[in-house]
Amino acid sequence: MIRRISPSLVVLAVAVALPTVVLADVGCPMKIEVSQSLATPQAGWTDGQDKLPTKLAGISVFDGPPEQLAEPVPDDGAETRDSRSDIWTLAKNERGYWLTCRYSSTTVTLTRQLPATVTRCETVYEKQLSFIGGAAVVRSVACGPAAP
Repeated sequence: MIRRISPSLVVLAVAVALPTVVLADVGCPMKIEVSQSLATPQAGWTDGQDKLPTKLAGISVFDGPPEQLAEPVPDDGAETRDSRSDIWTLAKNERGYWLTCRYSSTTVTLTRQLPATVTRCETVYEKQLSFIGGAAVVRSVACGPAAP
């Protein structure tokens, strides 16, 4: 017995098999491992390594490639007893947006272009905690489509 497959079923099967647009949030790794070394040995000194944590300490959102230095300020935020947040609302543009993740105890950063589906970024900081040097402790970072 031969069965006919409906064209709409074929279209559905192909649509499911194709990659879909990812609408999931983009965030920063909360912790990274780095390897740093002294560029120029100092006479009479021995270099070493502190065991300080290298955890997320802040972000920058750029309107266009980061080297253009177009860094919009957050346009909203919230505050609770133990946290504060920065919120960026990102209008569609041809340049796109980039996210730079900054970490405590290092000059290493991570940068990536955000997908075009991202229209909002929010960073939540601990209010009562900071790293050596004053950088805030980040609780979370999420960039994605705005909530309906």
